[in-house]
Amino acid sequence: MTEDFQEQKGKKTQIIDPTPARRKRLTELFMAFLEDKVSMAELKGISREDLFKLAEAGYVKFKHGRYEEAEKIYQALILLDHRNAYFHSVMGAIHQKLNRPIEAIMEYSQALRINKQDCSAYVNRGEIYLRHKNYKKAAQDFRNAIILDTAGKNLWSNRARSLVIALKRSMEADASLPRRRTVVVR
Repeated sequence: MTEDFQEQKGKKTQIIDPTPARRKRLTELFMAFLEDKVSMAELKGISREDLFKLAEAGYVKFKHGRYEEAEKIYQALILLDHRNAYFHSVMGAIHQKLNRPIEAIMEYSQALRINKQDCSAYVNRGEIYLRHKNYKKAAQDFRNAIILDTAGKNLWSNRARSLVIALKRSMEADASLPRRRTVVVR
């Protein structure tokens, strides 16, 4: 018995070499990941259905005001699939609710880089610009949202239309305020 143990102790475990077809598939998949054509979820074999189940759970937490929990879920989702515009758009909304306008703008911008048809990202980003009196960028975002729905059926485009009115009123209010003079004391 001790001889068998000594014999087994001296043996090295062997890694089973994958078939050439599997090796080729794995190499192609990994190269696609490195070229940003495949997400981490695709590389790990996580289905889109599983990602969207997790996203749904995060969205429920967001809707119930549990922003920190929703943020953790969407951070994980963005790590797993950074090429999903919806995940970035919701993360932008989370940042917006948590009063982080810079992070929200960055997430909305990323969502729009991925999907130029994301009406909600235009409207939400435009609203942040409006609140921070960046009227030119707000107007551009509202314009883009309105152009996406010329028929007036999309709720986000209609929100953009009403925010254009708020934009005009805000610009008029700023124009009517007396300008402050700055005095330089030497």
